[in-house]
Amino acid sequence: MTQMPSSQDSGCSTAITLPERTSYSARSHLSNVSESSSVVYNHEPFDQYALKVKDLCQKLWPLATEDFVIERLPGGSYNRIIGITTPPSASGTEKRYILRVARFDVSQHDRELAIHRYVAQHTSIPLADIVFSDPTNDNPLGSPYVVQSRIPGTSLWLAYHSLTHEQRKSVVQQFATVLLDLQAVKNETSGVVTATAQKDGTWIYNICRYDIRPDFVHDVDDVDHPRDHNVLNMLLIQCQRWLALSLQYDPKDILSLDYYAQLSKIAREMDELGVFEDNTFHLTHLDLEPRNIMVVIGSDKHASISGVLDWDSAIFAPVFTACEVRSWIWTWDDGEVDDEGTANNVPAKPEDCELKRLFEDMMGPVYLKYAYQPQYRMVRSLFLLAKDGLRSSWTIKEAEKLFKEWAEFTDTFDSPDAFIGVVAYNLRETDSDCEEAAASDSPSVSESFERLQMDADSSIDRKDSPDATAAVLGVDKAQLKDEKTAQVKILSKS
Repeated sequence: MTQMPSSQDSGCSTAITLPERTSYSARSHLSNVSESSSVVYNHEPFDQYALKVKDLCQKLWPLATEDFVIERLPGGSYNRIIGITTPPSASGTEKRYILRVARFDVSQHDRELAIHRYVAQHTSIPLADIVFSDPTNDNPLGSPYVVQSRIPGTSLWLAYHSLTHEQRKSVVQQFATVLLDLQAVKNETSGVVTATAQKDGTWIYNICRYDIRPDFVHDVDDVDHPRDHNVLNMLLIQCQRWLALSLQYDPKDILSLDYYAQLSKIAREMDELGVFEDNTFHLTHLDLEPRNIMVVIGSDKHASISGVLDWDSAIFAPVFTACEVRSWIWTWDDGEVDDEGTANNVPAKPEDCELKRLFEDMMGPVYLKYAYQPQYRMVRSLFLLAKDGLRSSWTIKEAEKLFKEWAEFTDTFDSPDAFIGVVAYNLRETDSDCEEAAASDSPSVSESFERLQMDADSSIDRKDSPDATAAVLGVDKAQLKDEKTAQVKILSKS
């Protein structure tokens, strides 16, 4: 499980006390990573930037008469992260905060605040408090920023390997509660949360379509998207949007035409097999990994989750996305990445078996249904590709991997009825101590698959016309709208 620790962990930082300029040295490889980000993102050196942070602190806490402590912390792809400790004179007692500064001119500042407020309002999950925020560049930093309270504790990624078995059990129970709390928040459409402030201090929330953001260009928000009320349409529309955008930049982009056609075809086949039987969308944190979970050690038998971080990726998504396998709970390995294909294997140690059983019992039958079945592992991959687009060589490889795995999976079925029967059998046989379900060894594929493949191949042969694009994706050509900017809006079918 290769991860970066949480930026809130105070043990991996470089501190500067201002106004005195002091030299600093990296105390771990984490600071080196952050140091290189100054080069990667073309940022000014931290010791120079810290002076701007000092000016901001003096503006936010004008009563302070002593120095602020400013810490360099590991940042993320979209935000620079800095720790701030205010002196007692600023607000009565010494307090610790996290400063998040957008790395790019075009940021998701409003979206980040919206999802943070939404989660705080609709769940009981512990979050950092938003203390100050500025969406403009009119401040000492020259960038949008957010100041949050600093959640106590250390990241679970750093702490988990040293926890006792009883401490792990308490954390696992709380982690399951967090997941269930999120899954209980449902919506009829997929998308990202946005918010509009009202004069009375309240907020009105909207759910907008997933972003199409090449090079950090904002997409046109589509608040009303009734056609996204089921999973299949959502996936097809996402493929339409990304393909339309690709063809704007390169009308002869045959690779995108072919790959989005294959993704759409797989989505239709999955729908035919009943994979999308639940069309409810659940609040989902797409990066709910140990690095974004803070814990506090209470005793030899108890540890508490003190907060969950990094809500930028939280969205409304299909239930199978929320049921991602969390095998790190029972197969912790600092150097390995979770492998969903082997996640349901019996753990080697009795203690790990107990952790697996405890988590599964807490999560219930819905989790068991969607977590381990191979078709749901593949549909999670399909969802991410449709949501985020084929924007890199890595995503192209992931798409090719999906194409191969789905073909192998479906090639053994004779009919949709056979597939459904095997799935029902596997669900009855699923047990937390069983070996990995053998759905992939069971009988799979209907004759209609061949018809869909022939339709797609025929459409690709006519790829030079607007009708071909519509035929490949199975939509009316009027639904694909060319725009001269890098923003795309797919029109609803009339």
